Amino acid sequence: MSSLQIQRAVIILLALLLACMPAIAAEEPEEGKNFIWVDLGKKSEGVLLTQSEQGDGVTEPAVVEGVDCLENPWPYNGPGHNHMYFKIDDVFLFGGKHEAWIIMEYFDSNEAQQIDCQYDSNGAGPVGGAFRGAGDGAFPVLKPEGTDEWRVHTWYIKKDGRFENRANGSDFRFSSHGQGPIWINRVWFSLIEPPEEFDPENPFGVPKAVEPDAKLTTTWGKLKTLLK
Repeated sequence: MSSLQIQRAVIILLALLLACMPAIAAEEPEEGKNFIWVDLGKKSEGVLLTQSEQGDGVTEPAVVEGVDCLENPWPYNGPGHNHMYFKIDDVFLFGGKHEAWIIMEYFDSNEAQQIDCQYDSNGAGPVGGAFRGAGDGAFPVLKPEGTDEWRVHTWYIKKDGRFENRANGSDFRFSSHGQGPIWINRVWFSLIEPPEEFDPENPFGVPKAVEPDAKLTTTWGKLKTLLK
């Protein structure tokens, strides 16, 4: 057997071994296991994530562009409407150092000058990191562009999410910091990376898996290229 034949045999053997090996798949999205959500409005509903009315986080129901949502109004009487609080069910998550994503569906109005997310963390921030946000270097503050459309924004938390209910009894909050009203419709909290093009109507959509025979066809296609 010539050296070229031996090389080809080795390549074929390696290709067959790779085709037979089980693929290391990313964790599949599963509601209540690795992501939770809440749909806000006059009557909010969700899975293991709730919006909390409290002293400096008082909201009002609103309908914007036909969408039932919650509003932090402006102007307000004192600090009562400054924040919108959210609680993660302790059954889902409590304590630790977590990488996480918070996805917010908001109305993009120039009436709001900024929207910040502040979360209970192990990092730098007020009250021992219980309110870490844009001002503490967690991520850039969101500055609405005034398109008057419903949009989605993702806040990425880099492995310092603590979520022990230390944010005034909640786990995170959205805030205008007293700079105009904000309107929020749906919110998702995830422990897996969401799709880059996040579709609120089909959140965490997963592309159809490649069938085993299709994988084998692809492998043989690459092999033929190598053998030419």
